[in-house]
Amino acid sequence: MLHHQLTLAFRSFMKFKKIFAINLFGLAIGLTTVVLIMMWVRDELRISRNHEKIDRIYAVMTNHDNTGGIVTIGITPGDMAEAMKAELSQVELAAGTSPFINGVAFEHGDTKMSGAGLYVDQTYFDIFSIDFLEGNPSQIMTGINSLAISETMATKLFGSPKEAIGKSVKWQVFDFHNDVEVTGVYKDFGSMEVDKPDYFLSFSYFKQMLGEGVHWGNFNASTYLLLRPGTDVVAFNDQIAGFIKAKDEGSNVSAFVQNYGDTYLYGTYEDGKVAGGRISYVKLFSAIAVFILIIACINFMNLTTARSMSRLKEIGVKKSMGASRGGLFGQFMVESLLLTFMALILAILATFILQPFFNQVTSKTLSMSFQPELILLLLGIWLLTSFLAGIYPAVYLSRFKPVEVMKSNIKGSFGELLARKGLVVFQFAISLLLIIGISVIGKQMTFIQNQNLGYNQSQLLQINASGVNPNQLDSFLAELKKSPGVENASSLSHPLVGLNSSTIGLTWEGKNPEEQVKFENVSVNMELIETMGFELVDGRAFSTEFGEEESKIILNEAAVRTIGFDDPVGQIVNLWGEDREVVGVIKDFNFESLKETVKPAFLKYDPGFAQKIMIRINPQNQQETIAGIDALFVKQTAQPMDYSFMDEDYQSLYASEQRVSKLAKYFGVMAIFLSCLGLFGLAAFTAEKRKKEIGVRKVMGASTVSILTLVSKDFVQLILVSIIIALPLAWYFANNWLKTYAYQTNLSWWIFAGSGFLLVLIAVITVGVQAYKAASANPVNSLKSE
Repeated sequence: MLHHQLTLAFRSFMKFKKIFAINLFGLAIGLTTVVLIMMWVRDELRISRNHEKIDRIYAVMTNHDNTGGIVTIGITPGDMAEAMKAELSQVELAAGTSPFINGVAFEHGDTKMSGAGLYVDQTYFDIFSIDFLEGNPSQIMTGINSLAISETMATKLFGSPKEAIGKSVKWQVFDFHNDVEVTGVYKDFGSMEVDKPDYFLSFSYFKQMLGEGVHWGNFNASTYLLLRPGTDVVAFNDQIAGFIKAKDEGSNVSAFVQNYGDTYLYGTYEDGKVAGGRISYVKLFSAIAVFILIIACINFMNLTTARSMSRLKEIGVKKSMGASRGGLFGQFMVESLLLTFMALILAILATFILQPFFNQVTSKTLSMSFQPELILLLLGIWLLTSFLAGIYPAVYLSRFKPVEVMKSNIKGSFGELLARKGLVVFQFAISLLLIIGISVIGKQMTFIQNQNLGYNQSQLLQINASGVNPNQLDSFLAELKKSPGVENASSLSHPLVGLNSSTIGLTWEGKNPEEQVKFENVSVNMELIETMGFELVDGRAFSTEFGEEESKIILNEAAVRTIGFDDPVGQIVNLWGEDREVVGVIKDFNFESLKETVKPAFLKYDPGFAQKIMIRINPQNQQETIAGIDALFVKQTAQPMDYSFMDEDYQSLYASEQRVSKLAKYFGVMAIFLSCLGLFGLAAFTAEKRKKEIGVRKVMGASTVSILTLVSKDFVQLILVSIIIALPLAWYFANNWLKTYAYQTNLSWWIFAGSGFLLVLIAVITVGVQAYKAASANPVNSLKSE
């Protein structure tokens, strides 16, 4: 029986080659898109969840109830882990960590390199699953002078991971330095981890470096907990909400925990609660995958029913010979299963071909490995697509009565007509939503790129200062300024891309002692303001002309507004118990994503805390200038220079949005293309049903233009209905997305009008091809007796 149905299916495919090819091509495109999105979503859902005890691992988050609202960060006091382990019975293990600073310089013999890592305690390795190649994981960080390094770092410093164990390494950052012993080498972190540290140093040593800075009012560490099985997390959060306040009287900080596996996807907070994050992109693309799959299935339905008239006699003869409705239903479902299976094979092949390009767009390393989980998923997609695509044609074609077929007395019901037209309206409404969404995202990205950040990003180079001896920093900067093509150079403690170091330790006369205001703290060197291109709106910059500058401070405009100074220059503020004179005010500059408003900030002169060296270069002979800077850096540090341009670093803040924009463009094109196939199918169906009418009209003298208008007007009306439905939805979603940015473009009317016009144009061209074919056909062929 199955063999017979498969034979009939192949014969049907060969009889209607054109429709078969369009159906196969359309389903293959739809399934390729679905498989690619499925791989991306599957990867996103696995990030940060590859640890053995992930269901019990929690990150401690802190809500800071500041004057400007609640700010949620994953930073805690340095003693948080130790205190929570000692005082809370639900905590099985607790680990404190801190990045402290990126770019610690390491030295072994003549080999030097910089890296970004974490200060951790031994408990960290008991909580998280770290794959060690060398060393005993239970004794990695037992000593204060212990060091664990990645496989790559071990190879660079010692030649191989095995050679690294027991070796001595010197490290330095700012004025801090130490000799440590390599006690472990771990496998490089893969794509499933957000942070990929090059090394682990002792958290105990980190606390020694901070000295008196380790107290309950200073937030400089991250705390991770392994909760005992069965812990009620909601009740636990209620219990720890006042944990910090109990240690620090007058604190405005409350604590809660979030599962570590959720921190990647749910990293956005509002009013101290989780409000989404990258999970919105997962939901968005999952929805796009579903819509594209539905659109592809709708195409199959429309194209199959469009040619149904050509199969009516086949159906009538089979029913007259005793074929049951169930048997015919089964035949059409086998055709759907077979066609969808062939499309899925093509989709898998296309996925392998497109995989490198897709990885480049998504910045991932996705691969299709046929594991049981993936095979079951593909099997499910095949069966679901076959059912969705085949169920309506199978029911529609198998219901005809043989007498009506033989008499050619088949009439479509109003419900069938409405269903087909409704499906086209749905297709193009989704397409219009995608067109408008792509346009709004592109407009916002252009707005961001052209936004004045308060300093000049162009030709501004930044390099890590960790390899430069702090005692030789000024002389190195002086050499840089003499280098051909270098216009200016300075250093600062802040990377200027994201929050780095904030404090509530700034007070002033008249400040409400119960209010806690957080200021961003930026330590700078001489000529930093000039190098960055910060705009002074009042007062002066730091300068050697005025002698000692350690007791001076420069505020940004947001800080002046927060404090309430009418005439800020000359005013006295107190920073950590020391009075400082305000000597200047700089225009607000963005050091976060434009999703955030500019926070109050101050600049203080403290060249000892140099994390970044900023270099302003001339745009002419750029490569030669960078080569000269690199030569000076190698001479100074004996290691290659790692540099970046500030405009590139700034754009990295929006890498997710830019990738989403690119993906949306590609998937939007696919949706529009598939929708056009659906429209082509419905136009073919209409032309098929009205071919005798068109023949009569032509015989009676109707022109090709009038026939084109006759066939096309109904479809244009459908597109207009799609536009009416989609426009308010598009405005709603676009407006809500733009609200996530503190600085946003406007929703111009031309985006909606232009998108609607483009959709109508595409539809007219698509239908026009089929309408012209019907209008130009010889009426004799459609009117002659069969």
